[in-house]
This record gives sequence, C-alpha cells and structure tokens, in this order.
Amino acid sequence: MSPSVPGAVSRLRQRVGLALVLLPLLLWALSLGAGYEVVTDVHPALASLRPQSGHIMGTDHLGRDVFWRWVTASESFVGPGLLACAVALLLGLPGGAISGYLGGPVASAIRLAFASAAALPRFVLVLLACAAFGSEVGILAIAAGVAYAPTLAEALYTRLESFRHAGFVLAARAHGLSHLRVLLHHLLWVNCRRLLLRHALMLFAYFLLLETTLSYIGGLDGAGSFGVAEPQPSWGNMIAFEWRQPESNPWATLAPALATFAVLLGASWVSDDLKERA
Repeated sequence: MSPSVPGAVSRLRQRVGLALVLLPLLLWALSLGAGYEVVTDVHPALASLRPQSGHIMGTDHLGRDVFWRWVTASESFVGPGLLACAVALLLGLPGGAISGYLGGPVASAIRLAFASAAALPRFVLVLLACAAFGSEVGILAIAAGVAYAPTLAEALYTRLESFRHAGFVLAARAHGLSHLRVLLHHLLWVNCRRLLLRHALMLFAYFLLLETTLSYIGGLDGAGSFGVAEPQPSWGNMIAFEWRQPESNPWATLAPALATFAVLLGASWVSDDLKERA
C-alpha cells in the first residue's frame, strides 16, 4: 500500500467528520429561518405518506411533514448544546488554568473542589437537576455543563502542569511578560486551544445523546416527563412517537435515528483528530 493512502483516508475521514458535525448547525440555521409551525402541521388525510413531491421524507401517522420536523428538531439540542459548552468552559477553564499554572496549595484546593463535584456521576447529576428544576432543555444544558466542568478542568490542569516549568514559559517570564499574557496566549491559546475544542465537541455530542435519550423516554411514556415533549420535535421523541405505528412511514424513524448516529460518529472522528494533533 502506498504511504499516501493512509494519509488520504485520514484526510477523508476528517472532512466527512467535520461535515457531519456541521450538519446540525446547518439544520438549526434552516429551522430558525423557515418558521415551520409545529402545532398547525397536522393533516390526518396525509398520514404515513412515503417520500414524494412536496414531502421529501414523507409524513408521520398524524400527517405531519417528517422533513420539517426533522429540521426543526435541531432547535432542541444545538442551541442548548452550545449553552452546555459555554457553562462548562465558564466553570472549568478558570479553575483548570489557575490550578495548572500556579500549582501548590491553590491547585490542590481547586482540584479537591472539582473532584468532590465529579464524585456524583454525570447522568445522575442531570437527573437530579431535572427533578428539582424541570426537564426543559435549558435546565438540561446547564446541568450537563456543570457536570462536565470537572472533566474539562482536570484535563486542562494536566496539560498546563506539564508546561509550568517549560523553557518557553521561563523565557517568556525572563523577558518581562506578565503571568496573565503567558497564561492566556502562550499556554491557553497556543498549546490548549485544540484540547478545549475537543472537550467542547465531546460535550456537545454528549448533550445530543442525553437530550435524544431523555426525549425518547418521554415520548415512550406518553407524558413527556423527560426531555422535549410533543408537539415540539426532537430526534428522540420523533422515534418514540412513530415507533411500532401500523403501516408507518419508515423515514419518520430512520431520519432522526440515522442523523443522531451520523453526528455522534462525526464528533468522534473530529475529536480523535484533535487528540492526535493536540
């Protein structure tokens, strides 16, 4: 095999992975601009149509357009997923950066605080937040971000701790650069931006899986007690709502299921590439 073949395969995987990760962002932008009415789109006479002109993915058993519900479902996790990433960065980045750069008792105290928070499994923390404050996607996003912050902080601490006494850091300090400039530019931006991006991508994928799973469970129990409730679409409740319906349109379940798998696969590929090059 030519030495260039593995490199070409790797580049192809990277590009496909990036396209799959960008898919929900494109769907989100399309949904925000389309103004699809999820409540009024009920046409029993058009129930369970297969893909055809005017309904490129067909309809579900209530006659609702599968394609537009599939597109609109991106609103259930893209914006909240980005919020979860922002919360995790807001909490985890300062703690990990300060503890990794300073070390000593400060690092020990900060890491102990994060370790205490991480003692509770991520999913359990999210469920507790849902029980206390409700299962709206905003609550899910904040809870997921808080639950992931210790992981991000520890990864950042490990990276910065290894650079604390590196030659370029000592040289920058010897040339009079401030601690803040060394930390923000030379360490966080130059040496940790891929690490931060990788963890943000992993959290986004985790939130997609979390929201889809909870919405699927809520759709199965019929009460919408978890995740996004009908008639607001989610890829999870789209699957649950149409599952085992007699003579159903297969695309009503295949479209959200395949999209969820594709985005998670793309996130895995891109994060692997970022890890290798970090």
